[in-house]
Order: sequence, then structure tokens, then C-alpha cells
Amino acid sequence: MTCRAFVFISALCATASSLVAQQTNAQGNYTLKATPKTVAWGYYDAEATPVRRVKSGDTVEVQTPAVSALAPEDMQPIVYVKHLEPPYYPPLPRMTRVGGTIEMKLKIGTDGRVLSVESANFGPGPAQKLLMMLKESAEANIKTWTFGCAGCPPNAPFQHTVRFKYVQDSHLPDRAIRLVMDLPDEVTMSAGPIPVEPETTSTKTKGSH
Repeated sequence: MTCRAFVFISALCATASSLVAQQTNAQGNYTLKATPKTVAWGYYDAEATPVRRVKSGDTVEVQTPAVSALAPEDMQPIVYVKHLEPPYYPPLPRMTRVGGTIEMKLKIGTDGRVLSVESANFGPGPAQKLLMMLKESAEANIKTWTFGCAGCPPNAPFQHTVRFKYVQDSHLPDRAIRLVMDLPDEVTMSAGPIPVEPETTSTKTKGSH
């Protein structure tokens, strides 16, 4: 009885090991479609969530973002940046610790150049004047950029919205600037504090003659 039980248990273990090996060695076949959620143009964030995880030996068919290859429900225009000039934080708003978000609606020509920019205006007042400096700086910079579009109608202008965020970050080192580009939609400029040096005055004493 003991010998038969041992043989029976050994056979079960061998069968289980064979099944595990078959499952481990099984190769997967996947198709990765080209959609706005799976295509990155020009800039890729290393912290982005993977769209597909595969094992060694798996087969993956990757579709290209050609418009003719997309399904009708996936044929959405994909705007990307072709050329940019890095923006900067204007000195006076930075020194006075003024920040804000400038949202710009762009009209882009067939050559990729920005034809027009629309963004919100700010009312009168000292703080609003500083915000206007951010607006003017953002608009001047974005006009130097060029864009492309996959899936847009040919020979016709297209539109896109870009946000420039100006952030005062007390956790950055003094006078530091950090630029984060989440293209083609958003740019964040963070500025560290600027220490104010106390004024030194010198006094002269008149000597007696």
C-alpha cells in the first residue's frame, strides 16, 4: 500500500510539473493597434504606463500609424511637435513670485507654423499686469514652434490647445528652474525662490577740525 501510494503521488507530481512547464513555455500572440493611446510622437515619458506586457518568446504584431490602416473608430488626428524653442520664466513675475496657467488655442498652417494664438486676457491691476507678462511670453514662444498632424485633412489648417504652467516651487533650490514638457499639450516651468539680499547702507561721520 505504501509503495503504490508513493508511485501514485510521484505520477501526480510529474503531471503537474509537465503542465506548469507547458504553461511557462506557451508563447503568446498579440496585436498592438496604432491609436492615440499607444502612439507617442517626438517625446516619450519613461514613467508612462506600458500598453502591453509580453514575455520572452511572445509574438507581437505592431501596426503603424498610417491613417488607412486604422479602424474608423480609431481615426483620430494625432498632433505632434516638430520643432520648439525652450520657453523661459519671465524675470519680473518670477522675482515677485507670480505664477499661473496660460492656455493657448492655436491655429496651425499646413506647413506646421502657428498662424494665430488665442488666450484669455487679464484685467487691470498690478497682479494682472504680471500675468499679462506671462501671457505675452508664452504667446511669443509658442509662435516659434512648428507642429505636425497625423490624420488631419490634407492641405487644411488644424487646431490644437497648449498650456504653459508657471509654478513657484519652494522645494527647488534657490534660483533654480525646472522645465517639464508633456508634449504636445503642456509645458510646466517651476521656479525656486530668489533670496532677497538686505541692503547695506554706509554712513560717513564728519570729523572735527
